[in-house]
Amino acid sequence: MPIFRIKLTPTQRIIMSFLGVILTGSLLLTLPISQQATSQAHYWDNLFTTVSMVCVTGLFTVPVAATYTTFGQIICMMLMQIGGLSLISFIGLFSLQARRKLSFINIATLQESLSRDDTRNFKQFIFSVFQFTFAVELLGALLLSLHFVPKFGLAKGLFTSLFLAISAFCNAGFDNMGANSLIDYATVPIVNLVIAALIIMGGLGFSVWFDLQTHLTKQGHCRKLAFHTKVVVMLTAFILFVGTTLSLLIEYNNPSTIGNLSFGHKVIASFFQTVTMRTAGFATIDYTKAHPVTLFLYIFQMFLGGAPGGTAGGLKITTFLALVLFARSEILGLTHTNFYGTNN
Repeated sequence: MPIFRIKLTPTQRIIMSFLGVILTGSLLLTLPISQQATSQAHYWDNLFTTVSMVCVTGLFTVPVAATYTTFGQIICMMLMQIGGLSLISFIGLFSLQARRKLSFINIATLQESLSRDDTRNFKQFIFSVFQFTFAVELLGALLLSLHFVPKFGLAKGLFTSLFLAISAFCNAGFDNMGANSLIDYATVPIVNLVIAALIIMGGLGFSVWFDLQTHLTKQGHCRKLAFHTKVVVMLTAFILFVGTTLSLLIEYNNPSTIGNLSFGHKVIASFFQTVTMRTAGFATIDYTKAHPVTLFLYIFQMFLGGAPGGTAGGLKITTFLALVLFARSEILGLTHTNFYGTNN
């Protein structure tokens, strides 16, 4: 495990691993086997796409479907998967499977990569992260295939569903169907709801999901949820509700976005934009035609992002809450920064 033998701090190792993946990925996407015959992409386009996929932003200069072959799109899926879980996590998994003992600095690197402070049952936690990720992505792909297999046929439908499932769970926001993102599927509930669910599940963070699982499956008595879990779930629900409501109200009569849709489809579209804007990159409306106030709302949601320890980006909702509470304490002259009676 060479990357773990270099004398670097955990943060430096994470940065170096991302740089290594970006360089390798950009070169692989530049290979002729990765490029469509009609592709006009240059190396810098491939580099930009690789950076965007590894950093799970959803931005692109060339559309995936028109640029990359099936092989190239497989490379794209690998880049998004690594971006969502980090290369360090994969290296740690392979080392644990090979029964190699990790040093303290290696464990610290993995902890920082996954935003986990607790070292108890860390080996099991690593395995659980990957098991949970692949299980959720597979389930999401199967559900999406209910729509895409009849539309594209078995092979292409399954491949498209898997690509979208990985992209959504990793909060990457890429699709392999064209240059219009998911605008053509704005009125297809199963596509909107499944992708939104995958984005949310990836954005909540693995510690939250495992805590919820333990809470729900605990035999004999009800285990209390961790404070972090309560905060993340509460903030996520609040942001989704407020964002959906405001987006719906502002764009309700805008014929260029959701104005011509039925009420149910308007709600779904507003919910989907709120979910994807927080950290993914998909779209089911044309943002260039949305009201400026709506765009400002979306900017704020992008700034917030998701929760720590997951596949989401952004400032992180818990960080934003801590800043708000600290500012409140400073303004009111309070000695401590408290949230529900807990000193932080």
